[in-house]
Amino acid sequence: MPALNIDLSLPLLVVDDNQQMRSVVKGILADLGFVNVFLAGSGEEACRILNERPIAAVISDLDMPGMSGLQLLQWVRANLADAELPFMLLPSEANRDGLRAATQAGVTDCLIKPFTLATFHSKLQAMFQSRGDAAVKRAAVRRAAMPAASAVSAPPAPAAAPLIGLERPLEERLREATVLVVDDIATNIKVIAGMLAEDGYGVKVAISGRKALEIIPVHRPDIILLDVMMPEMDGFEVCRRLKADPATADIPVIFLSAKDQAEDIIGGLELGAVDYVTKPVDPAILKARLRTHLRLAGMMAELRRQNAAVADNAHLREEVERLSRYDLAAPLAEVLDASAQLLADPALAPPQRERMAALDEAARRALRLASLSLELCRIEQGASRPHAEQVALNPLLARATMAVAASHPVMLPAQPATLLANGTLCHMLFEHLALNAAAHTPAGTSIVLGATLDGGHWALTLEYAGVLPAAQRACLQGQAGRPDDEQALPMYAARLLAQVQGGTLSAQDDSARSRLLLRLPAG
Repeated sequence: MPALNIDLSLPLLVVDDNQQMRSVVKGILADLGFVNVFLAGSGEEACRILNERPIAAVISDLDMPGMSGLQLLQWVRANLADAELPFMLLPSEANRDGLRAATQAGVTDCLIKPFTLATFHSKLQAMFQSRGDAAVKRAAVRRAAMPAASAVSAPPAPAAAPLIGLERPLEERLREATVLVVDDIATNIKVIAGMLAEDGYGVKVAISGRKALEIIPVHRPDIILLDVMMPEMDGFEVCRRLKADPATADIPVIFLSAKDQAEDIIGGLELGAVDYVTKPVDPAILKARLRTHLRLAGMMAELRRQNAAVADNAHLREEVERLSRYDLAAPLAEVLDASAQLLADPALAPPQRERMAALDEAARRALRLASLSLELCRIEQGASRPHAEQVALNPLLARATMAVAASHPVMLPAQPATLLANGTLCHMLFEHLALNAAAHTPAGTSIVLGATLDGGHWALTLEYAGVLPAAQRACLQGQAGRPDDEQALPMYAARLLAQVQGGTLSAQDDSARSRLLLRLPAG
């Protein structure tokens, strides 16, 4: 990966209400060499930091409670002396209206989550370089307010890429497409160029095949109208060379020729041309075919972009799995081991004990989330093949509900039961159901678990006070993809963890209490 052409001593501000995401972005920036990275957990906290210290760029989540990323951007543009402060938004989806509003508010760039390190690197580089001298002047102002530090120099970066999801409608872009007309007869070029200019197309011309091959790499057209019979190099040879070069192979070619024999038309199409129009040309037919092939080419380009995004996301999922499996588990286990030793020290003062207990719980929660994320990735990709074994239900429930037992009394089933399931996944399933129940009920209220043998399955019930949130109920009714709503994620995860073990999870109607029904194979 090329070095960043940015002063790495400049202070950056990362804003996200999700602590894990803040840490991830800070880690990426540290890997890139940035040494002054400030963190804010809300838009309001970011405003305070921006008022108190010089910041060279802001990287902010879009969807945050309270002040959203868009509102923070609007505040920056309205209240800071540096009205062009580089500002990158990190939305979780390519919502056209949201991104258009961000553009109107003056966002520098957007990067849709999840993203790869390479994409983040290029976007960051472009964000600092997209405004040329203005960016350099801003950097100089920031350096003047900070202790001296060495800068990193590198070749100039390319211009910023357009925001994903903000492309203009396809039909609007087609009207501004560039057409290259290749013909050795000037009169033919003049007639066709005039015809195309009437419809607003940009027109470039070449009077020979060799000239066309010189023009195309420099002024890449959206489509080529290519004569067949030309001296020195005919249209068939030009097309053959274009299709042999990966850089030009996807440019659509339409042959225009007086040669109207079947073998000529077939030969041209077999070379890779998208169409073959015989002369004399009917203007209406040529325009219709031109629009059709430009539209198809635009759709294919969009499909390639989406495929590239899918490939990036697949790579990112692999990175998440590696991070969850190797990078997080070991250090979190060390934190938990250290916190356990400190909490066991009778000399620990009450305030320190309280803080240490909070640290211990935060580490446990991070480990649970990492394990859940890894398992969900496996299930969603069809790679989870859990080994089923006989599992005693009540001891498993006692361990899985330990995290909530202190604040919410847990009533275990009176009837002993044995499941034919995976112990690790069942522990994860019941733990997240219990944590979700505790999060939606007042402290001191009970969580009641029941078990009834129903044929070859145990029907397990989980009841607690309060109505099941609508987002969670909708998720249990069959939402296919992973929900964006964090409130629905525990139920989505629980449903998948049940299904991968041959079970089901549903909600039963009750106006006063939440009642979940979980069916798992009996052992």
